[in-house]
Amino acid sequence: MKNSLFIIILCGIVWLAGCSQGKIPAERLEFSYLDEKALESPSQEFTYSEVDGVYVHDYIDENKDKSVRWTATVVRIQDDRTFELKEPLLPAILVTVSEAPSQPVEAGDLVTFTGVLTGYGETFGKDPVWVVRPARLETTREEERTAVEAFRKEAENAKKETDPE
Repeated sequence: MKNSLFIIILCGIVWLAGCSQGKIPAERLEFSYLDEKALESPSQEFTYSEVDGVYVHDYIDENKDKSVRWTATVVRIQDDRTFELKEPLLPAILVTVSEAPSQPVEAGDLVTFTGVLTGYGETFGKDPVWVVRPARLETTREEERTAVEAFRKEAENAKKETDPE
C-alpha cells in the first residue's frame, strides 16, 4: 500500500514538473520591447512602473500564458544559455534559453527570441531588467533588424538633442 501511494505521488510530481518545464505559449503578447516612450526622456533610462495602465508585475502575472518575441543586442553572456540583451534607453533583458544554441552567441550579436516574460526588477545590481525564461532563439527577420536600427538612430538623436556637446 505504501509503495503504490509513493509511486502515485512520484508520478504526479513528475507530471507536474513536465507540464510546467520549458513550455513557451503559442499565443503572443503584443508588447514591444522597442518602446517609443523611452525617447521622451532620453537623459534617463526608461523604467516601467506600469504597462497599459496596470502595475508592471500585475501585467506580467496577467499575461504569463502568452509569449513575447523581442529583438535586441547581446551585451553580456552569463553562460551558454543565459544572455543579457540591451538597447539604448531601454531596460536590459535577461534571457535564458531552453537549449544552448548550435552557434555560439557573442556580445554584440543581434538576436531574436520568443519566450515567457516572467519578471521585471533588479538583477545583478541593475535596475530595471526584464526576465524572460524559458525562451528559444529565433531567426531575426529583416523588419526586426530594421526596427532595431531605426530605434537606435532615434535614441542617439534624442540623446544629442538633450545633451549637446
